[in-house]
Amino acid sequence: MSKTRLSQRQRPDVNLLPSLAKWRAVICLALAVAVMSGCQVATMVQFSYANANADHRWENDARSTTLPFELIDGHIIVPVSLNGSEPLLFVLDSGAAATVVLESSRTALLPLMMGSSMTVSGVGTGDDPQAYIIEDTDLAIGNVHLEGLSVVYLPLDSVPFFESLDEVYFDGVIGAPFFERMLVEINYEQQQLSFSEPDLLQSRLDASGDAWQELPVQIAYGMPYLTTQISTQPEHVTTVKLLIDTGYRGPVSLTPDSHAEIDEPAEFFVLVSQGISGAVTNQVGLSQFLSLGESTLYSVPVSYAVAGGDIDDDSNGFIGSEVLSRFNLIFDYPGERMFITPNQQYTAPIAADRSGLLVRFHRLGAVVKSIAPGSSGIFVGLQVGDTISHIDDQQLTRASFTALKRLFSSSRESVSVCWSSADHGAQQQCADLALASRFRRQVP
Repeated sequence: MSKTRLSQRQRPDVNLLPSLAKWRAVICLALAVAVMSGCQVATMVQFSYANANADHRWENDARSTTLPFELIDGHIIVPVSLNGSEPLLFVLDSGAAATVVLESSRTALLPLMMGSSMTVSGVGTGDDPQAYIIEDTDLAIGNVHLEGLSVVYLPLDSVPFFESLDEVYFDGVIGAPFFERMLVEINYEQQQLSFSEPDLLQSRLDASGDAWQELPVQIAYGMPYLTTQISTQPEHVTTVKLLIDTGYRGPVSLTPDSHAEIDEPAEFFVLVSQGISGAVTNQVGLSQFLSLGESTLYSVPVSYAVAGGDIDDDSNGFIGSEVLSRFNLIFDYPGERMFITPNQQYTAPIAADRSGLLVRFHRLGAVVKSIAPGSSGIFVGLQVGDTISHIDDQQLTRASFTALKRLFSSSRESVSVCWSSADHGAQQQCADLALASRFRRQVP
């Protein structure tokens, strides 16, 4: 059995309710050779070799494909066919260096052949879960196929942030194998995703009619890093290296242990999120500003991973979809650059959670994972494990989930919530949930 780093960065999103999944597989063969047995090393070498030699194929001569995507709680969800299957739902993740297939109600019906097992590790303070390699797969997105790929399969009991199949709303994650071979264009404004051959870059830029900024990025182990500036304290600017991570639903996460100039915030609230290897303790504060090229965003919530964070990739944190979705993006991994242009969401403020509820998508709405001490959820009778079905008398569905959950970070004094509890059978309860700022100055 081999062990690799499928570094699951579990980070709070802008509502500061934790994101469901962050998949970042960094296969460091040099380290593996030093610590693995011969068969373990052979497994990892085989995995890397298969992915490096996978090939992509277009179904037409356009050498480009465009398709719509769903944006569910910050995740870009696209239809993907696996070995000719009916469309599955995969997350597009620029922070994933491997393709991941999850156990879900849909993938359970597929004839997947499990190969070698391996231990995967990531952020968190608990045990590392087990995964399996599935070899020689064919993934099709729109008119493009990636053939001969080896993927990582994670069974449900190895995904600590999903407690049942009712919570699994996507079937897998696609990342570096697609980004490395072609241009990836994300139009958050129109919710469209495009893949194109790299030599079509200029035509893609021209066709949009937008004014693009070119930003240099460093590609390491199939993942893109941006060096930029952030101010976390008045009159103090820090240069940081951040993973550009479309799979992370939050705005920005920093790891204080990775940089001498990253200080923990004076005003914050504590959020314990779930990594693939256990709990991650975060202090959530507000930044002064964050720069992306010529663009500047102000008062961006920042999560500081003070326990269980990851500093193994020589970066200082990551930048996620709550920031990235303020722009339309083109990733050009072969050219080690990305292009950004502000969209209509650019000036929209990024607000922090005011409810104290940590919720995740559920087939029946949203399941409550934790309730902050002293928050109004406790006083209205909500409990961990309850399922919220309605917010403001509107049913929580795949289509409405993102918009309705954002109400938890709105400036309103309260929102109405209806929920059912396992303790009360199918009986539904409703109450007004008070909202309030959670930032507090901590006294030493």
